[in-house]
Amino acid sequence: MTLQLACSCAADGHYAPHSAAMIRSALVHAEAVHVHYLTGPGFPAESRELIAAMVEATGGAITFHEIEDERVAGLPTLEHAPASLWYRVFLPELVPSLDRVLYLDLDVIVLDALEPLWRTELGEHYLAAVTNVFMEGHGGRGAMLGLESDEVYFNSGVLLMHLAAWRRDGCTTTILDYAREHADRLGWADQDTMNVLLGHRRLPLHPRWNCMNSVLEFPAAVDVFGREAVEEARRNPAIRHFEGPSINKPWHYLCDHSMRELYLEHRRQTPWPRVRPEGVTPANVARRLVRRVLP
Repeated sequence: MTLQLACSCAADGHYAPHSAAMIRSALVHAEAVHVHYLTGPGFPAESRELIAAMVEATGGAITFHEIEDERVAGLPTLEHAPASLWYRVFLPELVPSLDRVLYLDLDVIVLDALEPLWRTELGEHYLAAVTNVFMEGHGGRGAMLGLESDEVYFNSGVLLMHLAAWRRDGCTTTILDYAREHADRLGWADQDTMNVLLGHRRLPLHPRWNCMNSVLEFPAAVDVFGREAVEEARRNPAIRHFEGPSINKPWHYLCDHSMRELYLEHRRQTPWPRVRPEGVTPANVARRLVRRVLP
Protein backbone atom coordinates (compact mmCIF):
# COMPACT_ATOMS: atom_id res chain seq x y z
CA MET A 1 0.00 0.00 0.00
CA THR A 2 1.41 3.39 -1.03
CA LEU A 3 1.99 5.79 1.81
CA GLN A 4 -0.11 8.94 1.48
CA LEU A 5 1.75 11.28 3.78
CA ALA A 6 0.60 14.85 4.37
CA CYS A 7 3.56 17.07 5.19
CA SER A 8 3.47 20.78 6.00
CA CYS A 9 5.86 23.68 6.46
CA ALA A 10 5.63 27.47 6.68
CA ALA A 11 7.89 30.08 5.12
CA ASP A 12 8.26 33.60 3.87
CA GLY A 13 10.05 34.35 0.61
CA HIS A 14 13.48 34.66 2.19
CA TYR A 15 13.38 31.07 3.40
CA ALA A 16 12.09 29.47 0.18
CA PRO A 17 15.49 27.90 -0.70
CA HIS A 18 15.83 26.38 2.77
CA SER A 19 12.30 25.01 2.61
CA ALA A 20 13.13 23.38 -0.73
CA ALA A 21 16.04 21.47 0.79
CA MET A 22 13.84 20.23 3.65
CA ILE A 23 11.00 19.23 1.33
CA ARG A 24 13.29 17.35 -1.00
CA SER A 25 14.71 15.36 1.90
CA ALA A 26 11.16 14.38 2.87
CA LEU A 27 10.18 13.46 -0.67
CA VAL A 28 13.00 10.95 -1.04
CA HIS A 29 12.05 9.23 2.22
CA ALA A 30 8.38 8.54 1.49
CA GLU A 31 6.63 6.91 -1.45
CA ALA A 32 4.01 9.64 -1.93
CA VAL A 33 3.89 13.00 -0.19
CA HIS A 34 1.40 15.86 -0.40
CA VAL A 35 3.05 19.05 0.82
CA HIS A 36 0.85 21.72 2.37
CA TYR A 37 2.97 24.85 2.08
CA LEU A 38 1.90 27.77 4.29
CA THR A 39 2.82 31.28 3.19
CA GLY A 40 1.95 34.92 3.74
CA PRO A 41 0.55 37.30 1.09
CA GLY A 42 3.97 38.45 -0.12
CA PHE A 43 5.40 35.05 -1.06
CA PRO A 44 7.00 35.34 -4.56
CA ALA A 45 5.06 33.68 -7.38
CA GLU A 46 8.33 32.53 -8.98
CA SER A 47 9.33 30.68 -5.81
CA ARG A 48 5.93 28.95 -5.73
CA GLU A 49 6.40 27.78 -9.30
CA LEU A 50 9.93 26.53 -8.71
CA ILE A 51 9.02 24.63 -5.56
CA ALA A 52 5.91 23.14 -7.15
CA ALA A 53 7.90 21.94 -10.17
CA MET A 54 10.49 20.31 -7.90
CA VAL A 55 7.85 18.53 -5.81
CA GLU A 56 5.92 17.26 -8.83
CA ALA A 57 9.10 16.12 -10.59
CA THR A 58 9.94 14.03 -7.53
CA GLY A 59 6.53 12.35 -7.56
CA GLY A 60 4.83 14.44 -4.89
CA ALA A 61 1.94 16.88 -4.83
CA ILE A 62 1.76 20.35 -3.33
CA THR A 63 -0.87 22.86 -2.26
CA PHE A 64 -0.04 26.42 -1.22
CA HIS A 65 -2.15 28.00 1.53
CA GLU A 66 -1.96 31.77 1.99
CA ILE A 67 -2.48 33.20 5.49
CA GLU A 68 -3.64 36.80 5.61
CA ASP A 69 -1.61 39.16 7.80
CA GLU A 70 -4.71 40.04 9.79
CA ARG A 71 -4.98 36.48 11.07
CA VAL A 72 -1.62 36.66 12.87
CA ALA A 73 -1.84 40.29 13.98
CA GLY A 74 -1.03 40.76 17.67
CA LEU A 75 0.68 37.41 18.07
CA PRO A 76 4.16 37.36 19.62
CA THR A 77 7.11 36.52 17.37
CA LEU A 78 10.81 35.81 17.85
CA GLU A 79 13.77 37.93 16.80
CA HIS A 80 15.01 35.21 14.44
CA ALA A 81 11.58 33.93 13.32
CA PRO A 82 8.79 35.81 11.54
CA ALA A 83 5.02 35.62 11.97
CA SER A 84 4.95 32.56 9.71
CA LEU A 85 5.79 30.44 12.76
CA TRP A 86 2.09 30.76 13.69
CA TYR A 87 0.70 29.58 10.36
CA ARG A 88 0.60 25.91 11.35
CA VAL A 89 -2.12 26.47 13.95
CA PHE A 90 -4.52 27.11 11.07
CA LEU A 91 -3.95 23.68 9.50
CA PRO A 92 -7.10 22.09 11.01
CA GLU A 93 -9.27 24.46 8.99
CA LEU A 94 -6.99 24.75 5.95
CA VAL A 95 -7.06 21.00 5.28
CA PRO A 96 -10.47 19.89 6.65
CA SER A 97 -10.27 16.51 4.90
CA LEU A 98 -7.15 15.44 6.82
CA ASP A 99 -7.09 13.86 10.27
CA ARG A 100 -3.35 14.33 10.68
CA VAL A 101 -0.38 16.14 9.19
CA LEU A 102 3.37 15.99 9.78
CA TYR A 103 4.67 19.51 10.34
CA LEU A 104 8.40 20.10 9.77
CA ASP A 105 10.41 23.24 10.46
CA LEU A 106 12.57 24.56 7.63
CA ASP A 107 15.80 23.78 9.47
CA VAL A 108 15.30 20.00 9.45
CA ILE A 109 16.56 17.35 7.08
CA VAL A 110 14.90 13.94 6.82
CA LEU A 111 17.31 11.00 6.86
CA ASP A 112 15.09 7.91 7.13
CA ALA A 113 11.69 6.55 6.10
CA LEU A 114 8.82 8.63 7.46
CA GLU A 115 6.18 5.90 7.35
CA PRO A 116 6.78 4.60 10.92
CA LEU A 117 6.29 8.10 12.31
CA TRP A 118 3.27 8.79 10.12
CA ARG A 119 1.53 5.61 11.29
CA THR A 120 2.02 6.43 14.98
CA GLU A 121 -1.22 5.81 16.89
CA LEU A 122 -2.24 9.14 18.37
CA GLY A 123 -5.34 8.07 20.28
CA GLU A 124 -6.66 11.13 22.13
CA HIS A 125 -3.36 13.02 21.97
CA TYR A 126 -3.36 16.39 20.25
CA LEU A 127 0.10 15.80 18.84
CA ALA A 128 3.26 13.73 19.03
CA ALA A 129 6.60 15.46 19.60
CA VAL A 130 10.07 15.03 21.07
CA THR A 131 10.92 16.46 24.50
CA ASN A 132 13.10 19.56 24.39
CA VAL A 133 16.61 19.45 25.86
CA PHE A 134 17.58 22.74 27.49
CA MET A 135 21.10 24.08 27.49
CA GLU A 136 22.79 24.71 30.81
CA GLY A 137 21.39 27.81 32.45
CA HIS A 138 18.08 27.71 30.55
CA GLY A 139 16.29 25.19 32.73
CA GLY A 140 13.13 26.04 34.61
CA ARG A 141 11.13 27.09 31.57
CA GLY A 142 8.50 24.45 32.28
CA ALA A 143 7.94 25.73 35.81
CA MET A 144 7.82 29.33 34.59
CA LEU A 145 4.98 28.36 32.26
CA GLY A 146 3.16 26.40 34.95
CA LEU A 147 4.13 22.94 33.69
CA GLU A 148 5.07 20.05 35.95
CA SER A 149 8.72 20.10 34.87
CA ASP A 150 11.06 20.80 31.98
CA GLU A 151 10.81 17.16 30.97
CA VAL A 152 7.22 17.57 29.79
CA TYR A 153 8.17 20.54 27.57
CA PHE A 154 8.38 19.50 23.90
CA ASN A 155 10.16 20.96 20.89
CA SER A 156 7.79 21.98 18.09
CA GLY A 157 10.19 21.61 15.14
CA VAL A 158 8.71 18.21 14.30
CA LEU A 159 5.03 17.72 15.07
CA LEU A 160 2.67 14.93 14.13
CA MET A 161 -0.52 16.95 14.52
CA HIS A 162 -3.87 15.27 15.26
CA LEU A 163 -6.00 17.69 13.25
CA ALA A 164 -9.27 15.90 13.95
CA ALA A 165 -8.78 16.36 17.71
CA TRP A 166 -7.79 20.02 17.23
CA ARG A 167 -11.00 20.67 15.28
CA ARG A 168 -13.22 18.86 17.74
CA ASP A 169 -11.85 20.77 20.74
CA GLY A 170 -11.34 24.17 19.10
CA CYS A 171 -7.59 24.18 19.77
CA THR A 172 -6.74 26.84 17.19
CA THR A 173 -9.01 29.46 18.72
CA THR A 174 -7.79 28.61 22.22
CA ILE A 175 -4.15 28.95 21.12
CA LEU A 176 -4.67 32.31 19.41
CA ASP A 177 -6.64 33.78 22.31
CA TYR A 178 -4.06 32.64 24.88
CA ALA A 179 -1.09 33.91 22.85
CA ARG A 180 -2.57 37.37 22.42
CA GLU A 181 -3.50 37.62 26.08
CA HIS A 182 -0.15 36.37 27.42
CA ALA A 183 2.24 37.68 24.76
CA ASP A 184 4.55 39.22 27.37
CA ARG A 185 5.41 35.87 28.98
CA LEU A 186 5.87 33.78 25.83
CA GLY A 187 9.60 33.81 25.20
CA TRP A 188 9.29 31.09 22.57
CA ALA A 189 5.98 32.24 21.17
CA ASP A 190 3.96 29.44 19.57
CA GLN A 191 6.08 26.67 21.09
CA ASP A 192 5.44 27.96 24.61
CA THR A 193 1.74 28.34 23.86
CA MET A 194 1.32 24.82 22.53
CA ASN A 195 3.19 23.41 25.50
CA VAL A 196 0.92 25.21 27.96
CA LEU A 197 -2.33 24.33 26.22
CA LEU A 198 -1.66 21.01 24.49
CA GLY A 199 1.25 19.53 26.41
CA HIS A 200 -0.96 17.51 28.75
CA ARG A 201 -2.08 15.54 25.68
CA ARG A 202 1.26 15.21 23.91
CA LEU A 203 2.57 11.78 22.90
CA PRO A 204 6.36 11.72 23.53
CA LEU A 205 8.44 10.54 20.58
CA HIS A 206 11.84 8.88 20.47
CA PRO A 207 14.55 11.55 20.03
CA ARG A 208 15.60 10.13 16.65
CA TRP A 209 12.44 11.72 15.22
CA ASN A 210 13.75 15.18 16.12
CA CYS A 211 17.47 14.78 16.55
CA MET A 212 18.32 18.30 17.64
CA ASN A 213 21.74 19.82 18.16
CA SER A 214 20.99 19.47 21.86
CA VAL A 215 20.38 15.73 21.56
CA LEU A 216 23.73 15.29 19.83
CA GLU A 217 25.77 17.64 22.00
CA PHE A 218 24.25 18.32 25.43
CA PRO A 219 25.10 15.96 28.31
CA ALA A 220 21.63 16.66 29.71
CA ALA A 221 20.10 14.68 26.83
CA VAL A 222 20.91 11.46 28.68
CA ASP A 223 19.01 12.70 31.74
CA VAL A 224 15.97 13.49 29.56
CA PHE A 225 15.79 10.39 27.36
CA GLY A 226 18.10 7.81 28.92
CA ARG A 227 21.46 6.66 27.57
CA GLU A 228 20.11 3.96 25.26
CA ALA A 229 17.66 6.27 23.47
CA VAL A 230 20.26 9.03 23.07
CA GLU A 231 22.83 6.63 21.68
CA GLU A 232 20.29 5.31 19.17
CA ALA A 233 19.29 8.82 18.11
CA ARG A 234 22.93 9.80 17.63
CA ARG A 235 23.70 6.61 15.75
CA ASN A 236 20.56 6.49 13.61
CA PRO A 237 18.72 9.84 13.44
CA ALA A 238 15.56 9.87 11.34
CA ILE A 239 15.06 13.65 11.26
CA ARG A 240 17.99 16.00 11.90
CA HIS A 241 16.99 19.37 13.36
CA PHE A 242 19.39 22.34 13.42
CA GLU A 243 17.42 24.20 16.07
CA GLY A 244 18.38 27.59 17.43
CA PRO A 245 19.27 30.93 15.85
CA SER A 246 22.08 32.18 13.68
CA ILE A 247 25.18 29.95 13.64
CA ASN A 248 23.13 26.85 14.46
CA LYS A 249 21.64 26.84 10.97
CA PRO A 250 23.37 24.72 8.29
CA TRP A 251 23.28 27.67 5.87
CA HIS A 252 25.31 29.89 8.23
CA TYR A 253 29.00 30.49 7.58
CA LEU A 254 30.01 29.51 11.13
CA CYS A 255 27.82 26.41 11.48
CA ASP A 256 29.96 23.43 12.46
CA HIS A 257 27.23 21.10 13.71
CA SER A 258 27.21 17.45 12.76
CA MET A 259 25.48 16.52 9.48
CA ARG A 260 25.48 20.05 8.05
CA GLU A 261 26.59 18.51 4.75
CA LEU A 262 23.20 16.77 4.44
CA TYR A 263 21.51 20.13 4.06
CA LEU A 264 24.02 21.13 1.39
CA GLU A 265 23.54 17.82 -0.40
CA HIS A 266 19.77 18.25 -0.66
CA ARG A 267 20.03 21.95 -1.42
CA ARG A 268 22.10 21.13 -4.52
CA GLN A 269 19.10 19.17 -5.85
CA THR A 270 16.69 22.12 -5.54
CA PRO A 271 16.03 25.12 -7.80
CA TRP A 272 18.52 26.99 -5.57
CA PRO A 273 21.61 24.74 -5.80
CA ARG A 274 24.16 27.44 -4.97
CA VAL A 275 24.39 28.33 -1.29
CA ARG A 276 25.58 31.76 -0.27
CA PRO A 277 26.23 31.31 3.46
CA GLU A 278 24.78 33.85 5.84
CA GLY A 279 27.10 35.62 8.26
CA VAL A 280 30.14 36.05 6.03
CA THR A 281 31.69 39.06 7.75
CA PRO A 282 35.35 39.96 8.43
CA ALA A 283 34.85 39.12 12.11
CA ASN A 284 33.35 35.71 11.31
CA VAL A 285 36.07 34.93 8.77
CA ALA A 286 38.61 35.58 11.53
CA ARG A 287 36.66 33.40 13.98
CA ARG A 288 36.62 30.55 11.49
CA LEU A 289 40.35 30.82 10.89
CA VAL A 290 40.99 30.71 14.64
CA ARG A 291 38.87 27.57 14.92
CA ARG A 292 41.01 25.85 12.29
CA VAL A 293 44.28 26.79 13.98
CA LEU A 294 43.41 26.12 17.62
CA PRO A 295 43.02 22.50 18.80
